[in-house]
Amino acid sequence: MSISHLIIARKRLLIFWFLLVLLLVAVLKSDVLPEDACPGDKVVVLDPGHGGHDSGARGPSGLTEKSVTLQLAQEIKKALSGRHAVYLTRTGDYYLDIDERTAVANHKRANLFISLHTCGCFRHKGHGTAIFYYSGSTGQNFHPLSQKDDISEAGEKLCYWDYSQSPHIRKSKLLATLVHQELVKNPKLVDKGILHSPCLVLRGADMPAILIEVGPLNPSAEENRFRGGAFISPVAEAIARGICEFFERTGSA
Repeated sequence: MSISHLIIARKRLLIFWFLLVLLLVAVLKSDVLPEDACPGDKVVVLDPGHGGHDSGARGPSGLTEKSVTLQLAQEIKKALSGRHAVYLTRTGDYYLDIDERTAVANHKRANLFISLHTCGCFRHKGHGTAIFYYSGSTGQNFHPLSQKDDISEAGEKLCYWDYSQSPHIRKSKLLATLVHQELVKNPKLVDKGILHSPCLVLRGADMPAILIEVGPLNPSAEENRFRGGAFISPVAEAIARGICEFFERTGSA
């Protein structure tokens, strides 16, 4: 084989390996859709609050917020089955920090991100069902998952992904409104409205995002509602209807 032929062969081999590497990278970066999803489906990421050592709120007889939110997320996923691709930030009883939860939604390139809780908001009046969308400043509607410290140890203001949610606030408020309209149809829910708060779990989301508090685990009468599916299933279906209505109105997030 001549030198020129050898050079051409080596170039072709290099091109082959280069294309193979690009293909492998594309495969690794691609997201695998759930079995019941289609490539054109909208992507919804549900975040069951708490988990692992962080039980969240606890009812008088021991029912935990972390178990309620996981069950609720599973029911919402079931209600959206066949219509949209749904991922959960956690699928079992383990802990994720706040940034990890939001990062899941960003990594999946989600169209929507919804964080689920029972009731941990102590500064709005009373306990009931409340929906939060992001606001960059503290105020009356403070939430315990709100930003606590915007200053690093070096004294520098933290700004990484601080503004990710800002372009989506208008649609986040619309999502909150549509989900709220469906939830308040349930006479068993005490409506505490749509509120804005600098929630950390929403701040870094690069898509419309809301936080839902479905209600308290105290007293015992409230806790008992969350046992079994008689209460949770209708709540999940209402949230799912609000999500579908959002996609129908906006076309895309």
